[in-house]
Amino acid sequence: MTMIVAVKWSNNIIMTADKRQTETDSCSGELLKVKSDDYIKIKIINNKYIVSFAGSTLIAEKAFELLNQNVDVLNLHSIDPLGIFRDSFKYGKAYFEAVYPGIKPVSVFFVGFMREQEPKLFGFSSDDEYSGLEIEELSVKMNSNSNGDAEKEAIRFISAEVLKRDHYYKNPRNFARLNFKAIKRVDDKMIGKTAYSVVISPDEIREYHHN
Repeated sequence: MTMIVAVKWSNNIIMTADKRQTETDSCSGELLKVKSDDYIKIKIINNKYIVSFAGSTLIAEKAFELLNQNVDVLNLHSIDPLGIFRDSFKYGKAYFEAVYPGIKPVSVFFVGFMREQEPKLFGFSSDDEYSGLEIEELSVKMNSNSNGDAEKEAIRFISAEVLKRDHYYKNPRNFARLNFKAIKRVDDKMIGKTAYSVVISPDEIREYHHN
């Protein structure tokens, strides 16, 4: 399970994800064991794109394998990068379905990048074959067993804090810390208390580890 906070804010894209990796029952989704609290769920690709994921680790790993094979293609100006990402996510899903027939392949991806100095953030879900939806401000995703209440509460918490200290959170590092606070507030054994953030701005990409 994963908790991801993805934000487009003050000319930046900020993604934060907990670092817990778990093993769950493929049918019930129940926690079997915690495998790691240092698992990175946000990838930097071509020093240009940041991609995070929630759901099946196998889908994500296979998607990143195909993306790594197409890193040169992503540099071509004539290519729609979202199409490359979408095809990679579908490849990961197809691989999962071949290995685990009959098990629902659940996964969500966020893709963030700069287009002509403007931040772009998109969300992709296995529920609609990764058609993609542009996100204008803030999105929180957890695992498929979530009823959505925790995500809504995290959004309320982050929004309320930003309203109180808008100028403070103009700093993307401070906003990343706020995302981490929202993650730590969730009482769920499948979500870790350590996290990793990546911030992409017109000038650079920065990484932060939260403990």
